[in-house]
Order: sequence, then structure tokens, then C-alpha cells
Amino acid sequence: MRTIIPQHQKPDSDIRLALLVQGGVLLVAAILVYLVYGQASAMAVASGGLVALANSGLLAWRMRGAERRVDTDAQQDLRMLYRTGLERFALVVFFLALGMGVLKLDPPVMIAGFVLGQLAWLVGVTIRLGRTH
Repeated sequence: MRTIIPQHQKPDSDIRLALLVQGGVLLVAAILVYLVYGQASAMAVASGGLVALANSGLLAWRMRGAERRVDTDAQQDLRMLYRTGLERFALVVFFLALGMGVLKLDPPVMIAGFVLGQLAWLVGVTIRLGRTH
């Protein structure tokens, strides 16, 4: 069952706001880490944050696509939910492995950047939800 979104609410701009909050928090964090710990740590934090941003971007893209599909049933929606979950998991694993393995970035710092990015996404979504109610 689909919910109908009133025309005066713009879900795309709300999702963009959440992504902008996430990107802004990550940019400030990378700059602060650079000033305190140096370039190597800043690159690790930024890389982890970019993984979180890519993860959120994929989710936003799938959400936008789901809003446009109106003639799907529950089974198709569930299939898309599972597919999106697997894609997001594979994306995160691939880019974290790339950063830690190939680029030799500091794993705890990169994971910290990823966690910060995920928390920033939650804050952005919370701000978005606060605006719609």
C-alpha cells in the first residue's frame, strides 16, 4: 500500500537536505582532523565519510525510484527492499576494503569517518522529518 504525498511537500529537496547535512558534517570533520592529526588521518576520515555518503546516496536514489513506481505490489516492493539492502552492503564492503586494503588507510580512523557519516545521515533525516510534521 502506497502513501500519497501532498504536492506541497517536496521529498527530493528533503532528501537533498539530509545529504547536504551529511556532506557538511563530513567536510568539517575532515578539516578538523587535518588540523589536529594531519593529512593521513584526514584522508582516512574523509574516505570513510565518503563511503557513508555513497551509501546514503544509493538509498536516496532507490527511494526516489520507488516513489515514481506506483503500479507495484507488495512482493515487488519487498524484492526491491532486499536488493537495495544487498547493494548497499556490497557497496560499503567494497569501498571500505578498497580504502583499508589498496589505499592502506588507517582502519579505525576510516571506520570512525564512516560511523560519523552514518550519524550525520540520521541527523539529516531527523531534520527532514521535523520539517514535514
